[in-house]
Amino acid sequence: MLDSTIAAGLLQAVNVDRVIGLKFPAYLIPHPHMVMWLVHQFRQAYEPAPVGWPDDPHLNEIAAVVRTADRRAFADAERMYAISPMIAERLAKSNGIRADVLMTPPHADAEYRTVPSEDFIVALGRVSGGKRQLLAVEAMRHARPGYRLVVAGAADTPQLADEVKRRIAEWGLQDRVEFINRYITDEEKLDLLARCRGSVYLPVNEDSYGYVCYEAAMSRKPSITATDSGGTLTLVDHGRTGLVSDPDPRSLAAAFDDLAAHPDQAHGMGENARTLALELDLSWSRVIKELTR
Repeated sequence: MLDSTIAAGLLQAVNVDRVIGLKFPAYLIPHPHMVMWLVHQFRQAYEPAPVGWPDDPHLNEIAAVVRTADRRAFADAERMYAISPMIAERLAKSNGIRADVLMTPPHADAEYRTVPSEDFIVALGRVSGGKRQLLAVEAMRHARPGYRLVVAGAADTPQLADEVKRRIAEWGLQDRVEFINRYITDEEKLDLLARCRGSVYLPVNEDSYGYVCYEAAMSRKPSITATDSGGTLTLVDHGRTGLVSDPDPRSLAAAFDDLAAHPDQAHGMGENARTLALELDLSWSRVIKELTR
């Protein structure tokens, strides 16, 4: 960490009109025309464990160096932007600096579509402890019969994949939970979103609005997220564009049941979600124009 901090601070960007800083330590590169578009800071130096480092004399010294370098770089920047309200709030809290929110557009355009919903909820994305798909699986233990949960995405580790499979079997959910443990194609993803009753996405303290929620919204489907999921609340407005639940199995099961039992309400929330996603104007042309002005 110390080496990379020093290296970035010594780098000379020759023949460069502007530097756009995204993440630590690259945004430490000195330049007279630096614009920050903050994806996130080095959170280990700011937040308590388990996200941050534990209290340790050696680590505390490194964290102090990181924070000092950040303060200097942010003070020297011409303008400050953050990719989400969550990042802007963290910056204000940790550094006392205000940043305008300039959200990241989706990676690419897709042919989103919708058809009459079927009796399943889909959980898309990389399967990890931080995304908490296993929590969604556990919620199905307490859910009413009549619908399924489809978890689609590659697990971070073979051990996690085995645990998900073991829990499905242990809890007797083989007929109610389908686990597709691989990277699905874009066409498979669009098909699942088009046919589902809604999407569930439960990250812990997400930095951005969450592409999973955005893709569901563009497919006119509501999302279920958690109260501690952070940036997803940008797109998931409880009762209007989806449902926000406490991050425990029984509360999530109640949200699942609500969505499954009221298809007309789910359809209306999906339409509202798409309207909200379009209102955010998540276009690369807008981002580039703002960052280069």
